[in-house]
Amino acid sequence: MESKWAVFSYILISGVYFKQMRLNKFESAGSEPLGEGDEKKVFVDPKNETRVISERKDAAGKDTPRQLKGRYYLGKIAHALLPGHIPDIYQAGESVDGKQTVDIERIPHSAGQALLQKLRRASQNEEPAREKLEEERLAMRGLDDDLEKIGFGFALDQNAGNYTKDEAGSTYYLETFKPWRADDVDPKELEVLFDEEALREAIDELPDEKARDECFQHLERLLALLGEEKKDTKELQENRESSLLDCKPGIEKFEATIAPFLEEQVLASLHEITSYKTVAEILSNEERNRAKEARDLVFSQLKFLQEKTNITAEDYKALYEKYMTIRRAVGVLNGGIVDHTR
Repeated sequence: MESKWAVFSYILISGVYFKQMRLNKFESAGSEPLGEGDEKKVFVDPKNETRVISERKDAAGKDTPRQLKGRYYLGKIAHALLPGHIPDIYQAGESVDGKQTVDIERIPHSAGQALLQKLRRASQNEEPAREKLEEERLAMRGLDDDLEKIGFGFALDQNAGNYTKDEAGSTYYLETFKPWRADDVDPKELEVLFDEEALREAIDELPDEKARDECFQHLERLLALLGEEKKDTKELQENRESSLLDCKPGIEKFEATIAPFLEEQVLASLHEITSYKTVAEILSNEERNRAKEARDLVFSQLKFLQEKTNITAEDYKALYEKYMTIRRAVGVLNGGIVDHTR
């Protein structure tokens, strides 16, 4: 029989031990997802149909333990502030095999959302569902405004697949809130994805004293996690600097790779690729595929420069802007349409 320590692992965060393992084992293999996006799959909890389990895809990359716990605290605060628009969150953790999951309240899919997920699972053109979801766009924008007012505007993913309406007609935002991420320009810093002042003001206006106290406790724990993560991130980067490589060869290699795709006529041609009769035609476009290969290559070169060399923040920023130029030119396939805005 396995011991308790073989079943559960713990991490010390802000002086408190948090359970990292799931409270019950969840196996997604062979299960049909209720919904799917670029970074995760969502399943109905087999032990509780009023909940869903969001499982992060391996290719999407992981949250750090503190980021994962931060999602939980932000989710609790957001639900308390907008209970009719943000699902409750129950736990966030990582299994022994490295799967990161978040358990939240299950909100029934609207007709548009259900159609979107059906088409997505079948790898079919999502445009019919997006046209249906467009009818809900005004309510989505109103919810976005409400979230921005209480400090969540920085972390919103406004993909239509992240919204739904329940049976009563209330609009819900289904994505969890990432608390911070590595700064794109300076690896020693973190980009905070919530507004502390706006959150404090919103929490202070809660009429229920118990809910108000709980939210302030969640916020203080969140800020403690952020402080620890900032400290560790800075120390880690400082310890690396003594072993960093000269950035010059890497910069020259990056410039040589990306230069042909930054020519005006090449960029213009790529931006003209918006839609074809089928998704397969877009995916088989040779010009776009060559640009995608170059985009992926320069991204890996950029990460190497950031992680392994002594490149300055200013030089990195200049290269990153060039990378974003080719990334937007390639675009993202979204509902059968190539989106060049991201």
